[in-house]
Amino acid sequence: MHRSGKPVRKCHGCGLNFRDHCGVYDNPHDMWRDHRVCPGYKNEKLLAAYLADQAKLQADKDKEKRRQIAKLRRTATHSNGDRHVLISIR
Repeated sequence: MHRSGKPVRKCHGCGLNFRDHCGVYDNPHDMWRDHRVCPGYKNEKLLAAYLADQAKLQADKDKEKRRQIAKLRRTATHSNGDRHVLISIR
């Protein structure tokens, strides 16, 4: 039988259910096998750990610097036809 990483119907309401994949388990169907409850179903500890891992991956200091520079370039003093000035935030 074909097994996919897509959550099953029983995963509805779980914070780790992202419609096309489960946040923790590669094969959610196996977690519900034999009418057992999935260990990750509505588990706040696993959800908090997943969100903490995702926050670590998305923390990028260089990206934040680029965003700040782009915000400053969009201000009125730079968008009125003057030449763009390179702004260093280091």
